[in-house]
Amino acid sequence: MAEAEELKESLIDAAALVILDSERRRVLLAQRNPKLKFLGGFHAFPGGKTEPGDLDIQVSNLSSPEDSAPIVCAVRETFEETGLLLVRGGDKLTKGQRASLHDDLISSRSTFKEILDDWGLWIDAEDFHDAGMWITPKFSQLRFKTRFFFTVCPSKQTPYEAIDELCECEFLTPEEALRRWREEGVLMSPPVYISFESSLSNRGDLNSIEPAIAASNLKTESKKIDGLIDDVKINPHIRIIPLKTKTLPPATHTNCFIVGNRRFVVIDAASPYSDEQERINKKVGELLDRGAECVGIVTSHLHPDHFGGEQRLKAFVHERHGKDIQLITHPLTAGALSEKVVFDQLIEDGFIFDLLDENGDSFDLEVLHTPGHAKGHLCFYDKSKGFLISCDNVLSSGTVVIAPPEGDMSEYLDTLKRLLNLPGLRSLCGSHGTGVFDAKAKIQQYISHRLYRESQIISCLKNGKNEEQILDTLYGGLSEELRPLARKTIEAHLAKIRREQSA
Repeated sequence: MAEAEELKESLIDAAALVILDSERRRVLLAQRNPKLKFLGGFHAFPGGKTEPGDLDIQVSNLSSPEDSAPIVCAVRETFEETGLLLVRGGDKLTKGQRASLHDDLISSRSTFKEILDDWGLWIDAEDFHDAGMWITPKFSQLRFKTRFFFTVCPSKQTPYEAIDELCECEFLTPEEALRRWREEGVLMSPPVYISFESSLSNRGDLNSIEPAIAASNLKTESKKIDGLIDDVKINPHIRIIPLKTKTLPPATHTNCFIVGNRRFVVIDAASPYSDEQERINKKVGELLDRGAECVGIVTSHLHPDHFGGEQRLKAFVHERHGKDIQLITHPLTAGALSEKVVFDQLIEDGFIFDLLDENGDSFDLEVLHTPGHAKGHLCFYDKSKGFLISCDNVLSSGTVVIAPPEGDMSEYLDTLKRLLNLPGLRSLCGSHGTGVFDAKAKIQQYISHRLYRESQIISCLKNGKNEEQILDTLYGGLSEELRPLARKTIEAHLAKIRREQSA
């Protein structure tokens, strides 16, 4: 009960619209600005969080009162983001009038309710088909409970990038959207990807998409897991399963990666908790039941939120499937964990995992030895997709603690520069948080941040400040819980500075 109450309190109500074009053959897909903190660069449907004013707007022909605010929210957010005004009576407005009303709303000269009332417009529930509810994965620091609805775009309206939140907005067939996801590195959140698949799989010989059927299909998919997303297919090669671990705040989960399908490797089956271990065991078991081959269970590095479930997973596979799976890591990690985990195979920089996707096509996952955060730290690069599993070196939000003696700032910066120059690099995902669309921009941001911190510390040293005074200057507002971590990072910077000054 306590966990349910905690979940309820932490979720933000939101709504989104899956909008079909007037011919009902294509779906509106918008790319979020890569600079946004939440899902920047991801392709998504128009939508956003509900606001108090959404409760003040009446929806006609509404059979379920609880649908009122989500429908209003979806319509309002869509108007704000794309300029589409999906209301009854809107056909009497010119393109210029809609643009003027949009400016009134964005500039707060008028509320959405005032716009509807003043122009005799109304929202009709019959125009929107319930497509279920989805909850943001547990690894996200911002978590939304989002209602989805299907609708059809009026023939005389054309969507556009109406605010800076979007950088691309276009109608695509489900086939084209999925092709871009598979081949071009387009990132989609799970409901977006699933909705395209469900729209495709039930069209039969029809050229058009029936919104009521497509909505029902997506709602059925949502009900299968009570809307709670705990398995993110970030691209055709990589699935992310966030596992609850004893990690550092504000993170609560560590990402376990399953790379490959017919032949796959598991990276960081890290949870020490039995219920979380059962989750990853089940995911792996489902693949093995279909005849897939697991070539290893890898531990990325020695920190306690990156190991803990690998031995249980190995035992599960042996008991249920009679397979002996290798536990794998870097030699330095194996040495550090020798009293806790017995590893079967040691791998170095440049090792290649030969894997198979769901179609049986092979691809390589390259192992990169990337010290800095930890001496034996490993990253993993899928060059075919330009996708980096950066583990604890680069995260979607926040920075990384470099704690001596295991952490080394010089090595860390060298690692970041190496990752920045990976050939064909497009996107990444770390061990905590979601995927990052523009990997190079994120890595450069990390490098710039570390160099800026270094310049601040040098300035403090020139002013005669000691380590504790540097901590107060740079991290004065930090909680007492996190101050020891900040102190460690300062120690790492100081060690680098002193080493370079004495060279």
